[in-house]
Amino acid sequence: MRANPDQLKRQLARGVGPAYLIAGAEPLLVQEAADQVRAAALAQGVGERLVHDLQSGFDWPGFVMETRSMGLFSTRRLIELRMPNAKLTVEGAAALTSILADPGADTLLVQMPEWSRTIEKLPWVEAFDRHGVVLGLWPVKPEALPAWIRERAAALGVRLGEDAVQELAARTEGNLLAASQELRKLALLAGDSPLDAAALVDLVGDHARYDVYALFEAVLARQPVRLREVLAALAAEGYAPAEAAAHAVSQVTLLAVAQALRERGQLSRNYWFEARVPAHRQPVYERALDRDWSRALAEAPAVDRAVKGRSADPPWLALERWLMRAASSGAQSRKFAA
Repeated sequence: MRANPDQLKRQLARGVGPAYLIAGAEPLLVQEAADQVRAAALAQGVGERLVHDLQSGFDWPGFVMETRSMGLFSTRRLIELRMPNAKLTVEGAAALTSILADPGADTLLVQMPEWSRTIEKLPWVEAFDRHGVVLGLWPVKPEALPAWIRERAAALGVRLGEDAVQELAARTEGNLLAASQELRKLALLAGDSPLDAAALVDLVGDHARYDVYALFEAVLARQPVRLREVLAALAAEGYAPAEAAAHAVSQVTLLAVAQALRERGQLSRNYWFEARVPAHRQPVYERALDRDWSRALAEAPAVDRAVKGRSADPPWLALERWLMRAASSGAQSRKFAA
């Protein structure tokens, strides 16, 4: 059967079934749904959990044999298979179809990080549909993100004003995991106190000083010392340089387009709203339009190659020099020439 998250909860409350396929590109949604299955299985007497990662050369006969064997410590087991994508060999598809047709007492939980209309029609997915539960999770659309944040905030007892909702949506840029983490942090820090955008920024800023948002804030504020501090902290905390660069590239693109529109006399407040820049942040972005963002955007592909290890340039140094140029002006920016 096909299910949505609410239907999954009701189905699990009635009793854990023989098989679940949970698929989608948003890691948080997949993880939360899988955790629901695990928690329900544990509560209903499933005492053993076996986890397999699908890799090249996977032993499908051995996997099928394991699902047919008896558990060592309990009569019911949760057998998990984590797949990197929906592509299965003929042997793999046949193995899963065989298990689904005769599941025994155990529960099979398959997870994969993608979902599409094409995947829905794969024969082995249709076998899941006939014999188990299929939860296909679609990404939350940008226009639906504020509503998602409101719902999560309400569940956690976090009282966000509309401007705070928009600020958090802009900061997390569709990253549900990041949004969820910030909401949990706010639940601890703010309790049931109402929060507007300024209060949210203060709380998040005090407790997450070194993140990709702080990095570009330093660029906008022309704070080179702060910029270097944040970059050093991100590197020390284990951020990948490509991860640190992604947000900056998106903001440089946004500013370059705004600058081009302004030069043609076509820049309006609607642009900032469509770009999901909160109203209280728009003056900051408008003041930054005195810099050459088209040049910064033209330099972005070289930085992208560096941070992804596709050029000889040191990744962190290439990112730093690019951002320092964007954070500076005139003669000072030439000190960091590419």
